[in-house]
Amino acid sequence: MRTSFISTLSLTGAPRSALFKLQTDLANASKELTTGRRADLGLALGVRLGESVGLRREHAALQSYMDGNAAARSNIERTQTALDDIRGGADRFLQMTVTALQADAASPSFAQQARGALDALTSTLNVTDGRRYLFGGVNSGEKPVAGFEEGPEAAIRAAFAARFGLDPTDPQRDPAIAGIPAADLADFIDTQLAGFFDETGWSATWSKASSQNRESTISATERIGTGASANEPAMRKLAMAYTIVGALGGAALKGDASRLIFDKARDLAGAAIGELTTIGTRLGAAQNRIDAADEMMRRALDVTDRRVSVLEAVDPAEAKTRLDMLSTQIEMSFSLTSRILKMSILDYV
Repeated sequence: MRTSFISTLSLTGAPRSALFKLQTDLANASKELTTGRRADLGLALGVRLGESVGLRREHAALQSYMDGNAAARSNIERTQTALDDIRGGADRFLQMTVTALQADAASPSFAQQARGALDALTSTLNVTDGRRYLFGGVNSGEKPVAGFEEGPEAAIRAAFAARFGLDPTDPQRDPAIAGIPAADLADFIDTQLAGFFDETGWSATWSKASSQNRESTISATERIGTGASANEPAMRKLAMAYTIVGALGGAALKGDASRLIFDKARDLAGAAIGELTTIGTRLGAAQNRIDAADEMMRRALDVTDRRVSVLEAVDPAEAKTRLDMLSTQIEMSFSLTSRILKMSILDYV
């Protein structure tokens, strides 16, 4: 029979070497109990780790679409509010033209109201969400519409004065304006003045907006328009209606020429109101599509979350039991090491 010897170094080193692994396991168990997720996915899942990574990538993509949809929905709501303001101003202007036609007389107050409505229109078309102009189209970083006095006014008054031989500095105060025939005024409105409000003239004189509306990708397979532009025909018609009365419809016009001004303005405002409703309907349909896309993606997120949970989640009760067991083992290891270190051969001599 042979006896072997165990050195004190070996005896004290064994518990300490195991302690490092116990402490690592304890940290992992604590992390799993806190997060509810496996501490080392690669070790736990093995070849299924790729599936977990793919699911998390899918989850991030869906969440990104939903975050973008929230921003698009907010912009649509702001645009709808602005359209309501524009529509309200158009309704009041339309009522004013009816009043003017019933009175069968022009008044300086009508021109003032039209100028106020035009200023309100340009102000609303230049509204911003803090980062972008809502009615700028894809060119949302630049102010969409110039104010009437910032260029269009001078060009329109110059064209009016040149056509009828009026004082170019202030054609509205020229006495000759009272003698303008209604037929000649109608021709000027339909040919020269209308040119300032067709797409080419509007972009040259009034607008720096893009006619292409902003679009948003609302899901992996769907991209829709989510904005409106200051170049929409409705905006141009309203601006023309306001300009006809504000720049040409002063008290100096008489008889048929005065009635013609308000007839033209009424027809343009009525058509614009209908087109504003169409824009609002288009944006409402876009909002409904966003809501539907979000609902589908919420369901997809639920499915993804459940699949990730199956792969990565830990049982909290099991994690707590393992944590307690490791804590006990570490305490035992410390206690055993302490006792061994206190042992001495002198105690047995």
